[in-house]
Amino acid sequence: MSFKQSLIDAIEDNQMEMVMPSREYNEGEIVWMKGYTQALKDMLEDYDNDIEDAIQKSLTFSLN
Repeated sequence: MSFKQSLIDAIEDNQMEMVMPSREYNEGEIVWMKGYTQALKDMLEDYDNDIEDAIQKSLTFSLN
């Protein structure tokens, strides 16, 4: 399993837990889960941007 797929799976699992909780969460736990999910989304966005930049750099070369 790739890093990107692991991030996507974790995001989906957390979002599903927010919609259909497996147990009752207190307000602090809900806030933490929302923050954690957003952090995972940010990591995924950064990963996608970094991969795109790396591909562009590998396809572009200079004679200097």
